[in-house]
Amino acid sequence: MKQSHASKITLSAILPAALMAAVLPLSPATADPVVPAPAEVAAQSVTMDSAVQIASKKIQRDPGKTDVFVNRNYPLSPKKYAPKTVAVKGTNVRLKSSAASAYSKMVKAAAKDGVRIRAVSGYRSYARQAELYNYYTRIYGQSYASKISAIPGTSEHQTGLAIDVGNHNRACGLQACFANTPVGKWVAKNGHKYGFILRYPKGQESVTGYSYEPWHFRYLGTTLAKSYKNSGAKTLEAYYGVAGNGSKNNSDKKSKGTAKTTANLNMRSGAGTNNRILLTIPRGKSVQLTGSKKSGWYQVRYSSKTGWVSGTYLRDVSMPSTTKKKESSKDNKPKSTQSKSAKTTANLNLRTGVGTGNRVILTIPRGKQVAISGSKKSGWYPVAYAGKSGWVSGQYLSGFSDSAPKSKSQKQKSSSKAASKKTIANLNMRTGAGTNHRVVLTIPMGKMVALTGTQKSGWYKVKYSSKTGWVSGKYLR
Repeated sequence: MKQSHASKITLSAILPAALMAAVLPLSPATADPVVPAPAEVAAQSVTMDSAVQIASKKIQRDPGKTDVFVNRNYPLSPKKYAPKTVAVKGTNVRLKSSAASAYSKMVKAAAKDGVRIRAVSGYRSYARQAELYNYYTRIYGQSYASKISAIPGTSEHQTGLAIDVGNHNRACGLQACFANTPVGKWVAKNGHKYGFILRYPKGQESVTGYSYEPWHFRYLGTTLAKSYKNSGAKTLEAYYGVAGNGSKNNSDKKSKGTAKTTANLNMRSGAGTNNRILLTIPRGKSVQLTGSKKSGWYQVRYSSKTGWVSGTYLRDVSMPSTTKKKESSKDNKPKSTQSKSAKTTANLNLRTGVGTGNRVILTIPRGKQVAISGSKKSGWYPVAYAGKSGWVSGQYLSGFSDSAPKSKSQKQKSSSKAASKKTIANLNMRTGAGTNHRVVLTIPMGKMVALTGTQKSGWYKVKYSSKTGWVSGKYLR
């Protein structure tokens, strides 16, 4: 079963009033730094160092707190922290009591909507996480293992506040397709009402450090979870201003204009005074505009941070418009690669999108020629093969050329060799696609199996030892 990766990040959303008062004056009504009237301006001059210090102290590091923030850059302290846990009612999954109680309420609410949630995995000890991480490292290598499993001492599961969920019928269990199932959709939409947030969203891999996991939810408590949801932040890292320099942030770094502050101005995690303060930008400082604007607020970059400021306290705002010529030239680029092709150097999965978190459409046999249909993205190529289009990793392509692949009739003649994969564990072959089907036989670890070409919900139909049946693709490589 795939491990929930998880470095988890929890932060105290509220700073003690005494600390705030020592640095910035508080408005009795809003408890927010102000200059007589405006709530978005700091009343007295604050140095950048002290402003940053305030933001950093909001990150909760106590593993015993519900809002503890943990990821690979913020490990648990102590690393072998072990919380008190209880069994989630009706399961053998364990969580901290607050998370278990909230989860049970969520399950009851979902049931009223006709959705049956299944608890898959909860608390995981340091020792257990070490076993899993070491196992994945042996199988896939450290680089890939770190994308799907947390380094011991950095896992949200170790806090007892993270849970992997699934459908009661086990459909798309721990797979990207789970997002489109009844449970996947319901929990993503309603989880925050019960204190749970989707921790590793799609497209945020460079920020979280982990592959897309639509089944992994983190308990923060209802207040913080709702605040996070309302902020519009895509990750907990972004919510707390520690997202680093992922690909999403790199696009922000490209300045779309500049402006100057007319007062000591709070930079916030979202557009509005109800969002958390990241730092205070001194009066008269220049900021870079990312190009995003919402309800009179501008997204800006200053002192390596990205956040939102009220446009009321900006002057000399310059946001040059982008020319459409560049866009059209980009659109023309793929045309030059339409006739290009390459050859696979291994049995290669064709996926619905860029990254291993996307669904496998089919497996292209080793040595086959594929047509490259567009531009390379993050090391992946859009290709066409056997009437299907999708994305493949460029690591397993070679022999790039401008010649088109062979015609369909030529391909059929040369495709005499059947695709195959190797088992990475003692693997049950079943009569159908799913663990609810009868076991035909058990294939030993390290054995080669022939793929028939049929695939369903992450399961492959294979041939082994004169038998034909279905096996889980998670244990093939």
